[in-house]
Amino acid sequence: MSKFLSKNGYETVTAESGAVAFELMAQHKFDLVLCDFRLEDTDGREILRHIKKNYPGLIFIIVSGFGDPNLAAELIKMGAYDFINKPIYPNVILETVRQALETRNASV
Repeated sequence: MSKFLSKNGYETVTAESGAVAFELMAQHKFDLVLCDFRLEDTDGREILRHIKKNYPGLIFIIVSGFGDPNLAAELIKMGAYDFINKPIYPNVILETVRQALETRNASV
């Protein structure tokens, strides 16, 4: 996904764990986080809580293999921009990222 987004003009950074993601967020300014729900040391819910507490303007998009509508509703209510079910279709990710950034830029 990172390579696909990079080929489409987005600068990307990857993290395989919540700990690495938290460290990267502390060191760099990001416009958007695209996160799998399951990480090796945490889940997307905890990442979203951390973002909303520490980086309230940061856009958060969650990707999950669990097609649970209750989970999707919970994360959206917590402040996620969108919940994308797997399998991942690159054009869906690309369009969601584009729309999220446009929405944010329009409100600035």
